Amino acid sequence: MAAKVSQLATIQVDLDGLWTNLQYYGHDAPVSPDIVFTSGLRRYLDLFEELGIKATFFVIGKDVGIPEKKVLLQEAHEKGHELANHTFTHPFGFRKLSASQQQAEIEQGERAIGSITGKKPRGFKAPGYDVDTKILSLLAEKGYLYDSSVIPTPAYPLLMKINSILTRSVSRNHGPRWSWGMAPNAPYHPSSKKVWRKGNNPLLELPCTTFPVLRIPIHATFAVKLGYPFFRGALEVVKKRAIPLNYEFHAADLSDTIIDSRLGHLQGIPIEKRMALVRKMLAAISTNYELRTSIELAQEFITHGH
Repeated sequence: MAAKVSQLATIQVDLDGLWTNLQYYGHDAPVSPDIVFTSGLRRYLDLFEELGIKATFFVIGKDVGIPEKKVLLQEAHEKGHELANHTFTHPFGFRKLSASQQQAEIEQGERAIGSITGKKPRGFKAPGYDVDTKILSLLAEKGYLYDSSVIPTPAYPLLMKINSILTRSVSRNHGPRWSWGMAPNAPYHPSSKKVWRKGNNPLLELPCTTFPVLRIPIHATFAVKLGYPFFRGALEVVKKRAIPLNYEFHAADLSDTIIDSRLGHLQGIPIEKRMALVRKMLAAISTNYELRTSIELAQEFITHGH
């Protein structure tokens, strides 16, 4: 018997490398060498193969130009994982760019990924969840099937402020706003007026799942720090409420330990402990849900409704 749509899940990995993380804090860095990208992606590929998981990797097009990165991305594609668009240079403040700049970032990312897959990606995620209705309309016009930039929580601006204080960095005012806490915590077609409202955009929004009712983030950035009991409790509530799960990881979650005072948020937990925790989390997800790549999940919803 086919799985009910409500019991489907997708695993996403944002391949934000060392240079991308440094860029977030205002530091220039070369695209290579990049231990965050290469060590993180290598571990994900091995772990997914071990557990029989097909996932979706959000790729920054600029990384495709680096041979050692492209080899890993080609392996991901050959193993049946989805490569989706995360722009070409991962510019923070994406929605503040001009329409032509946004289009260029999207199209350059498409071409880079197409050089590996032979086709245009049909899934997109904006840097820093920084999307608006104009960007969603542009994606629909360009034939994208889904976007995955919405994180339905009102807490994100406060969390960014706290992070800036703890890391002594510049506070960012882009990305999700408090009103996103009113967004559906399940796939929906967005409105042409408000990102967080349901509407008639043919593009399907696959939001990053948050804790029901409380609307606090539960993705791996938080779960790795808060531990397995937090993750397991959140998973139980999500499943009990029959919410399709979109669970997000980042390359840094499984990268080699980073020793860099500019990146305090990437330090503190040994890789052996992180690896064991992520393996346990993935095993729990695959036991409780029917896993799909994000494009497959979007197709399931569009075909059968929700």
